[in-house]
Amino acid sequence: MGVEFRNITEELLYRQDESMDMKRLMANGDVREQLPFWDVLYRQHYYEGIHIGQCRIDVHEDLMVSSSQDAPVPSLVFIEEGEILTNSSDQKKSRHFSAGDHNILTNPFHARLSYFRKQRVQVMVLSFQPERFLQLAENGGPAMDRIAEKLVQGGEPYISEKCLRVTPRMRAVMEDIHQCPYSGALRDVYLQAKALELLVLQFEQLEQAENTCKPPARLSAADIKKLHHAREILLQDFCNPPSLPQLARLTGLNEFKLKTGFKEVFNNTVFGYFKNHRLALAHQLLTSASKTVTEVAYETGYTTVQHFSNEFRKQYGVTPSRIR
Repeated sequence: MGVEFRNITEELLYRQDESMDMKRLMANGDVREQLPFWDVLYRQHYYEGIHIGQCRIDVHEDLMVSSSQDAPVPSLVFIEEGEILTNSSDQKKSRHFSAGDHNILTNPFHARLSYFRKQRVQVMVLSFQPERFLQLAENGGPAMDRIAEKLVQGGEPYISEKCLRVTPRMRAVMEDIHQCPYSGALRDVYLQAKALELLVLQFEQLEQAENTCKPPARLSAADIKKLHHAREILLQDFCNPPSLPQLARLTGLNEFKLKTGFKEVFNNTVFGYFKNHRLALAHQLLTSASKTVTEVAYETGYTTVQHFSNEFRKQYGVTPSRIR
């Protein structure tokens, strides 16, 4: 589908055949675009699985922009100036973004964005290659665990139910990104550090907001029994693990008690526990069975050998091929 631009009467104004997937994000530099309905300056920087996009749009008329992105790309969105209205492809959910808002979303994301005329919109977006985000999310807490699960399970896109407000610390980091004083390799390292700082600040705020709304879970003997049953279900099929909602439904626990209770009983998140045991099985298969690295990767539920190799090296300090 790519990207379609329509006016308020649904008249097609312009179509771009390509959507913004991760391959197009793996580039550095500025892109300028002047069209009758808007002027755009897009500045992007990519380094080691993290993409920073800084977009400034001068909107000349009311616009509806429909986009389709198929690659699973987790993104952190910060609205610095202006307003945007988003609607999901089925029109069931809408979000209003205004200056000072931030949110988290994952693709596949099929949405319609509405831009209002005679305004400037300035947005900063941090996007992550899935493998990079999964590395960062390990034992990162419930909020990051939810995003990681979406990447592993696929399915419907995730977007935080409520926009949170950009804090002074976030604003300072964003300004550091805008005013980066370095070039070359130092610029790469500096911007990556700032992107990771924003990631920490955003998820820290999200978890604080969630914790103030929910009391701590109290676990009964029956709850603990259900959590052990949840662990058994989780480890039954590494290629098709249940999602958190499915696991909660199968065990009779609500999602909040499942996540907090699992961490309390097993000292790990649901996703982290699953990942550790999947890698332990892979290690066992490599050392005791006559299987290739590719066979072990697919047998333990990894969709690419590269992702499997990266996770294995991080866990055990060596690549899978060194175990053979």
